Amino acid sequence: MIANQQAHRYREVAVRTANPLQLVVILYDGAIHALQQAQEHIKRKDIGGRARCLNRSLAIISELHACLNLKEGGEIGKSLDRLYNYMKQRIFKANVEQRAEPLAEVVTLLENLRSAWSELVAQAQRAEMTANIPGPPDADTLKNGTTGLSSLNISG
Repeated sequence: MIANQQAHRYREVAVRTANPLQLVVILYDGAIHALQQAQEHIKRKDIGGRARCLNRSLAIISELHACLNLKEGGEIGKSLDRLYNYMKQRIFKANVEQRAEPLAEVVTLLENLRSAWSELVAQAQRAEMTANIPGPPDADTLKNGTTGLSSLNISG
């Protein structure tokens, strides 16, 4: 019980401190996890568990779908629109037929998308770090002996 509360608190803090790119990755993680759980519920013939997990995954994918900007998204936006529709159809099919195979396909698609978004997060973080690192001093700074610091106090 305490471990669940701590995990929930950790996720809550992660969501609150995430930037928009990281939020997309978190949503993909949630959808993937829900679909993996749904597959387990299908194997155990747990109808209630399956329904909860499929509803959770559909809600997440629907939220990702609703956030698409089709006007500015170009071909990527259109492709994601079609892909999200396809995923939802496969989830509905899995639910009606009570089969895990369509869900495994959707998990693979989501994992591929998650990987791409995760790479975008990493690129953004690298760009941010690079922007915050001062470059080497220019020739005038070295020639004049100035550092740009008005004072330096090294006393304790």
